[in-house]
Formats: sequence, C-alpha cells, structure tokens
Amino acid sequence: TALADDQIHYENIWGVADEDLFTLTLNEIDEATKENNRPVFAHVMTTSNHRPFTYPEGRIDIPSHSSRAGAVKYTDYAIGQFIKRASRESWFANTVFVIVADHCASSAGKTELPVQKYHIPMLVYSPTNVPPGKMNRLMSQIDVSPSILGLLNFSYRSKFYGYDIFKLEPGRERAFISTYQSLGYIKDKTLVVLSPRQKTECFALSDTMEIIAESRDSTAVQEAIAWYQTASYSFQHGLMKE
Repeated sequence: TALADDQIHYENIWGVADEDLFTLTLNEIDEATKENNRPVFAHVMTTSNHRPFTYPEGRIDIPSHSSRAGAVKYTDYAIGQFIKRASRESWFANTVFVIVADHCASSAGKTELPVQKYHIPMLVYSPTNVPPGKMNRLMSQIDVSPSILGLLNFSYRSKFYGYDIFKLEPGRERAFISTYQSLGYIKDKTLVVLSPRQKTECFALSDTMEIIAESRDSTAVQEAIAWYQTASYSFQHGLMKE
C-alpha cells in the first residue's frame, strides 16, 4: 500500500513527515486485518526529529526548520494523532502500542558511550490489556520483547538474549548500549566499553549514571566480553534460529 499524493503533507531527504508515515501505517494495518482479523506486527520509525528538523507548518507552536525542540514536539504531536485515529479502529482494543527511542540527541561526549545520552523513554499503551504503572529497573532494548510478552502473560519459548524485566530476579539487571564500533555493558554502576583491537575500558558510575572515575572491575569486563562474543558466535553459526 502506498500513500496517495493528497496524503503527503511534507517530505524531505528522510522521507515523508511523521503524520504521513502514520497514515501509511493505519492503511497497512487496516488492509492486513480485513481478512479473518489476523494479527499484525508493525515496526514504525519516525524521522522528522532528525536534521533539518522540518515538518508541516501549523501543527505545533514552533516553526518548522527552527530547532530540534520543534522537531521533537512535532513527533510527539504526530504520535498523539496516530493514537487518536487508531482508537477509532476495530483492532484498537486488541493492540499494544510500544513507543521507544534508540538514543538521545547528540549521543557523544567525553567517552565513546556517555550513559546519560542513552537514557531513553519507553511507553507501553494498551488500555484494554495493560493497567497503568511504572518500571524503574535498569533495562535496555533487547529486554523490550520478552517484557511485553510477559506483561501480556504469554507462554512461549525463544532464544531472546533479553529478560522479562517484570520477573527478573533482583541484582541481575544490566543494559547494553553501543555505537557502530564501541560496545557498552552496564551493570552494578559500572560501564564497560569494548572497542576495536581488543581495547577495553571500565568506568564507575554515579547514582544518576554519570561517569565519575575509571575502574578496574575485571569481572565486569569479562562479563561484557562473554555477552557480546556468545551473541556473535550464536548469530554467525545459526544458533539463534528455532
């Protein structure tokens, strides 16, 4: 399914505006659910909150092409309009909406992986299925799928590397962050950074996850290496398949 010309309100080098992308999403889900109301999984990536920060005028109180703050506010507006439109659809009551980021703006700093720049929000919205609540435990994106399935009380077998954060034993929380070259591992207020040519760095973190000093936690370094090497080996040798 493609968008008609009158459904495109703005486009730039990234593609169409977020609101138009969500129109396409609604079209696709409607088409997919026409037959036998079959389940649908949709993965949608917004782009309007990237440079050059342009979007249709008149949607929010910040002019297009003026700031990142405007672009982020526009994306929030587009998500809100999407949820409102979806709420009028027959499939809404049986749908779980998960809104999550990849990293914060300008994810660079004094180290290769400044933890605060990777502190991202995640919202789970499904009024019929998920009661209001808040989860403050340390987790990362690989924990999203098992946590959502656990939240919905699914019984399943998988080869997820992530945890169901709602059932994870205290003390086993950890998170993974990365760039295209540097791999990070966070556990017990320690950050390990693995870089090319077997370079390893270790840092102590404050309660607010800011780097406060270098560390020599060899156990954390070995854990980080083990996580990433076993994942790489499993992927390369087809062991992630059922």
